[in-house]
Amino acid sequence: MNAGRPRAFDEAAVVERAMDLFWLKGYEATGLTELLEQMGISRQSLYDTFGNKHGLLLHVIEHYRQTQLSKALALLERDGSGIDNVKAVVQFFEKLALDKRCRGCLVANTLVELGGKDEEVSAILRDILELLQSSLQSALEEAQRKGELAKSKSPAKIAHALTNASIGLAVTGKLDMDPEAIHDIYTGTLSMLD
Repeated sequence: MNAGRPRAFDEAAVVERAMDLFWLKGYEATGLTELLEQMGISRQSLYDTFGNKHGLLLHVIEHYRQTQLSKALALLERDGSGIDNVKAVVQFFEKLALDKRCRGCLVANTLVELGGKDEEVSAILRDILELLQSSLQSALEEAQRKGELAKSKSPAKIAHALTNASIGLAVTGKLDMDPEAIHDIYTGTLSMLD
């Protein structure tokens, strides 16, 4: 039985290069020829490995979750102050907004671009946002148990608001806004923890 030829490329590296392009330009604005050139693979290799451009996007979103958003979630797992950890996550999104490449956040960008048009992509993005929200909620509940968050505050409501505000903050990174204005959004967002 012939197992076929082994892949002549590193799949993770190819997905990383595709992620960079989708992150910068968006899904629909990225042409297949440009994508193949960026990835350094043939059209047939893309079809054999990912099915099509849409299948590649699904791989890219998962890669982004594992390589980028996992960094934000890891901030919530640190020892120490739960409130400080939550603030660090919001700061993570502020840094995305301040990135000079004006890329924003791939999840936020894709949500804005395809959220209402592509149910498969929407489902994955919804799962990612729910994971972020539930992780924030757990950190806020722990902070409340430690007396860092007032008992009158709702960790669930704040987690929802922080998730929405953080994604919105990241989207502003596409605008090349004044860094002071971005920082004002950051500090305003954190005021809900007071």
